[in-house]
Amino acid sequence: MPSALILHQYETSPFAEKIRRILAYKRVPWTAVRAPAIMPKPDLVSLTGGYRKIPVLQIDNHVYLDTALIARLIEQLHPEPPLYMPAIAASLAEWADSRLFETATLHIMRPSRLDDLTRFMTPEELNGFADDRRAMRGDGPGVPAKALLARFRQYLQRVETSLAAAPYLFGSTPTIADFSVYHCLWVVWRMKPEALAEAPHTQAFIERIGAIPDPEITRISASDALEISRRAPSWRPSAAWTDPLGFTPGQGLSVRAADYGREPVHGSLAYADDAELVLHRQDSRAGDVYVHIPRIGYEISAA
Repeated sequence: MPSALILHQYETSPFAEKIRRILAYKRVPWTAVRAPAIMPKPDLVSLTGGYRKIPVLQIDNHVYLDTALIARLIEQLHPEPPLYMPAIAASLAEWADSRLFETATLHIMRPSRLDDLTRFMTPEELNGFADDRRAMRGDGPGVPAKALLARFRQYLQRVETSLAAAPYLFGSTPTIADFSVYHCLWVVWRMKPEALAEAPHTQAFIERIGAIPDPEITRISASDALEISRRAPSWRPSAAWTDPLGFTPGQGLSVRAADYGREPVHGSLAYADDAELVLHRQDSRAGDVYVHIPRIGYEISAA
């Protein structure tokens, strides 16, 4: 039987690797749906309403966007071992997912090793990958390659110095910050390992997290995932709520990422709190879908 946690992902996605390692660390079984690495992604966007980034977590007809929100949900459902102590670890994770990853993309787009890409991506994905990523970042901020390389070296030195003192960034056990730093450097380690040549403690850290044994993983098709969503019941939050920005229940909203992959998600507001909002949308294939979106890193406007 498939696990209740359905992760839409593909093998070489660094952000998907972040969630895969968290699920391994917490020993949580999960169900995998192999999503395309490039657009079009018709099955995925039937669930998300337009959002194209990977991974996406699905539980019945509830869909969770962004690994910051997905990791928080996993922590709520499976609190042991904890990931958010000390609390400031979440802020370091936010830096890694944005600033550190931005510098890692330089090595993704200019790899010296293509082994993983050729093993895990289709010929169509390989041929279209560069164009797809340029389109994905079309209206995002552009940074020259030399500037990204200089930032990467500085960031890597900070990480290396920290890991020289302890196995993980905050001591003897990993936190959410470790998994966020890990996935950014994991993709560099696999595609351009010479960029980490002068960081032996960081390499050992990557290998340590990568060696955590996987839990039970079930695989289903994207059409199976859509059917699970379509058969799920409609939902209402269990308690009254008020949106901190003043939007009202049922109001049509448009939400999109603030950085890149800015395809908007449209829907009616079903729930809101300080950390997230939930848009209700209807899809001919997925039925009633409730899309959970974090507030940090997203632009929200009336539709």
